[in-house]
Amino acid sequence: MLRGSFSHRGSPELETTLRRMVVVFRFLGWIWMVLLVVVTVLAESPPRLWIVYAAVGLATFWTLLTWYMARSHPKQLAGAGWFAVDSIVMLAIGAASVAAGANELFHGGLPLSYVFVGALWGGLPGSLIAAVLLAIEQFAVHVIAELGAVRAAGSIIFFIVAAIVGWTFDRLRDYDLARQRAEGALAAEREAVAAHEARVTLVNKLHDSVLQTFHAIRMGADDPAQSRYLARRQERELRRNIEEWRSQYKHSFRAAILAVRDDVEDIHRVEIEAVIRDDAELTPELEAGIEAAGEALTNAVKHSGAHRISIFSEVADGTASIHIRDDGHGIDGTDLGRLSSRLNERVESVGGLVTVDSGGTDGTEVKISVGTR
Repeated sequence: MLRGSFSHRGSPELETTLRRMVVVFRFLGWIWMVLLVVVTVLAESPPRLWIVYAAVGLATFWTLLTWYMARSHPKQLAGAGWFAVDSIVMLAIGAASVAAGANELFHGGLPLSYVFVGALWGGLPGSLIAAVLLAIEQFAVHVIAELGAVRAAGSIIFFIVAAIVGWTFDRLRDYDLARQRAEGALAAEREAVAAHEARVTLVNKLHDSVLQTFHAIRMGADDPAQSRYLARRQERELRRNIEEWRSQYKHSFRAAILAVRDDVEDIHRVEIEAVIRDDAELTPELEAGIEAAGEALTNAVKHSGAHRISIFSEVADGTASIHIRDDGHGIDGTDLGRLSSRLNERVESVGGLVTVDSGGTDGTEVKISVGTR
């Protein structure tokens, strides 16, 4: 049970809050001590005044060191080593009143901050250990200074504070760990639900596309051209879905290009070869480049008289390049200028560039370059 309490820790955020509580109470105890020292010195200076000043200096240094440890070495502040050294310092400050020959105890509430250090180290057991050490010392101080047994009984305050602080630290850590377990279970449940929804989506897509396409092919088996078109369309859809599922990006550039290619094929019943080498997150710049590619494909299908049309794309050094080629009769003169102007209008607002190379019997090549962001 004790081992569990000493190793009991909450989340980093909670432990930071607990360390702040230790530092804040230590500063409050220091202020309390300084005020009592001022009153003690003004009312009746102890015979060994240098011990009073030394105690104040030690308290000031140790309070600042506690703040530094909380910021720079948080794990050490919550360790047994710091607790041991802190006990020596607090007990020394607590005994300073008798050593100085003062008639009153001027350490105030500073030793109580030692109870917080014990709670940070070991929860309730740690704070009670601190309370026992403080109570023994304070009882001895009262006896040596002949302050009376009744006043010595006031040391019970250490146990009251230790019980409250230690229990509070332990409960906060318990609740925090319970919250972490609940959040972990909720995250696992959400992951399971998401995986199930992904499987359902996949099944629905396969049912709505593949099975229906197979049914249409079977019903139209006497029309080879239609069956070939349906098979081609299904192949495209499967490839596009696969690209979407395995892409690391939420909105896939590669899948978007294939979708545009597929739309052109469906409208004009042609086949367009596609080689899309790289993928990226779809951005407004890339969307503008894809729109220009769609228009270039449509132009090639409608006006080039080509037997073969292809689209190629790659992404390198923050730039996406899209090439559309056909083996048609080419474009020249006014039509070439108009096509180049229309395509550049689509990308110039995002800093893109389109060049059109056409002429003779070599067909036409459109090169589109846009940034990826």
